[in-house]
Amino acid sequence: MKTLLLICLLVSTSFGLKAQEVEIDQVIGHWELKDIPKAAGKEVVLVDSVYDGRAFENHTLLNVGGNFPNQLISVFIDKKDYDKFGGDVLKLYQHKKISVHGKLSLHKDKPQIVVTDPKQLNNHLSWKQKVLNVIF
Repeated sequence: MKTLLLICLLVSTSFGLKAQEVEIDQVIGHWELKDIPKAAGKEVVLVDSVYDGRAFENHTLLNVGGNFPNQLISVFIDKKDYDKFGGDVLKLYQHKKISVHGKLSLHKDKPQIVVTDPKQLNNHLSWKQKVLNVIF
């Protein structure tokens, strides 16, 4: 009886839980990944797979949209932010479909997003379409 009561309590409270949401003011377009450089300086949400990556002494790069050097975008994670991710950043995201949001910049004419918080990355997606949403 106590077990049944506990299960009912857990189920009823789980309905009140809310999934993490990203507030987006306005989506101004769904672009193909090859058009990413046109969005430099804007906040974007990108969905694709992490093809490969590399951990350096001071940072980790995740290559999205292709293997290095033909990646479409790099996700840059500084060493000072590693503790926030709770594990090996490369192992957490390599070969997984992700959503990443942040400000798009260009580094040596290659697009990148600097990630400082794990909330900017989501690897629990079943999205199939490769999209880039540009937001204000």
